[in-house]
Amino acid sequence: MATWAQQAAREFTDAFGGEAAFAADAGGRVNLIGEHTDYHEGFVFPAAIDLRTRVAARPRTDGVLRIRSLNLSEEVEAVLADLVPPPVADWRAYVLGPFWALREAGIAVPGADIVVNGGVPFGGGLSSSASIEVALVAVGAALAGRDLPAIEIARLARRAENGFCNVPCGAMDQMASACGKEGHALLLDCRTLTFETVPMPAAWVLVVADSGVRHAVAGPEYANRQKECAQGMAVVRAAFPDVAMARDLTMERLDGLKARMPEVSYRRLRHAVTENDRCLAARDALVRGDGATLGRLLAGSHESLARDYEVSCAELDILVAAAVGIRGCVGARLTGAGFGGNTVNVVEAGEAAAFCDALARAYHDRTGRPTTVRVVRPAAGVSVTCLRPMQ
Repeated sequence: MATWAQQAAREFTDAFGGEAAFAADAGGRVNLIGEHTDYHEGFVFPAAIDLRTRVAARPRTDGVLRIRSLNLSEEVEAVLADLVPPPVADWRAYVLGPFWALREAGIAVPGADIVVNGGVPFGGGLSSSASIEVALVAVGAALAGRDLPAIEIARLARRAENGFCNVPCGAMDQMASACGKEGHALLLDCRTLTFETVPMPAAWVLVVADSGVRHAVAGPEYANRQKECAQGMAVVRAAFPDVAMARDLTMERLDGLKARMPEVSYRRLRHAVTENDRCLAARDALVRGDGATLGRLLAGSHESLARDYEVSCAELDILVAAAVGIRGCVGARLTGAGFGGNTVNVVEAGEAAAFCDALARAYHDRTGRPTTVRVVRPAAGVSVTCLRPMQ
């Protein structure tokens, strides 16, 4: 049995007594490039990482869910048949939502005692919520006697976040968490949910640096960006009925309509169009091991996110500016939705330890704040283990 499953089994016994029947494990994700393109049905380039959420569960026969968070030392209890989306989403929505999504899909979970241990930093832009949702959908399906494909687990996890937690996110986070491949990033087409696994060059590693600024994707600014894009897309579709989403838009067409839409909508859409192009170019640069091109693309992405989409903050800008001046840095940018969280840095493997130390010092010198800087590794997607036969 895998070590993580043994740990999950012990955590369950400590929490509830007795034995768990199933355990599941799912990673957070780091996005190399392709930010705020997923809900425009564009391309993204994430990787599941070795910061993980693990859960363990034992079935009940009364239709009751009892879920304990080890991170928060809190517990929620709910009747499966009574689950409805709450007016405001807190941690309870993220652990109950997956079971609502399973129920809505006609997958009958009998009820369960469940323990959740999240190893992905909350609010850090590394998809802690997706890792929780994916792990819980997977373990819930196992309790229902269903062996779901990873892509279906991702679909249901996204449904939980959209429909139960009321977060209008795209498919990237759940797809990366569920479908990741060790040592690879995923070039994901968010329209079709098809993806290509692309190996990370052995000469480079991924480093994430935490700004210390917590973000909330469920907050109003995330939804505001989508509304601003929608205003611009209404103008685009009136002029070009063949353009379904920003993914289908070109800069030539967008520039021709600039005077007809709000200036802020133009800038939001300019980011979506140019970021989509950068994402595809980054895939080619990664395959070639072309660090100079990849570095320019990461820099262009951060600049666009900061200026056109306006989702960066002073702390993220400081981390990126400091990183690119440190030996061994191939490129850096914010990762995730922004408004805080982490930066992602592509770093020469032999310089990684010194880079992490130097970036932490530089950030503290410029802000007076500590930061966590660490190497993360592209990891596998969701995994489910049977701990004992169902009764």
